[in-house]
This record gives sequence, C-alpha cells and structure tokens, in this order.
Amino acid sequence: MSPEGVARCRAAWARLAGRPACVVHGDPNLGNVLVTARQVALIDWDEAHVDVPDPDLVLTGNAAGLDDGAHDVAAQASAAWEAAVCWDDEYSVKRLAEVRAV
Repeated sequence: MSPEGVARCRAAWARLAGRPACVVHGDPNLGNVLVTARQVALIDWDEAHVDVPDPDLVLTGNAAGLDDGAHDVAAQASAAWEAAVCWDDEYSVKRLAEVRAV
C-alpha cells in the first residue's frame, strides 16, 4: 500500500479512538448472516477479533440505525480495514478508493 493510502487508513481508524472495544465478527456481509422468521445468526467467525464494533455495524441499508455522522465514521473505518487486510487485489483497491483523506 502506498504511504498516502496508509495515512488515509490510519486517519479513518483514528476517528474511532476512545470507543469501547468488544469481540466483533469482522466480516458481517450478507453471506455470513442467516435470517429466519424466528432468529438471526452470524456464521463464519474466522475474522473475529477484539476491536471497536462500529465497522461491523455498517450493514446494508444502515440496518444498525446509525446516525449520519456515526455511519460515516464507521463506513470509512470499515473500508480502510478491508483495504488493509486484503491489500493487492481489485476489491481492496476499490475499498481504499472509498477512504477519504481526513
């Protein structure tokens, strides 16, 4: 990753400073969420770790109900995380392009 990309990712994560940490799923995409009429379940926990939960809450249609500011911070942090952990493929290049300079 370029130094400029690293700086953008670190700036996105810095906006989460001071938030409480917990165990997070790490990859809450639609393929990892099972929904029935009676329950919701998360599967595929291989990316689970201790972190702030905000990036995991960037769900389709803002299903977590974050306000605009919190959603923006979480979305930027999520894009930065995906760019950093998957670097050197088309998807991560696309995600890094979504991380704004702060």
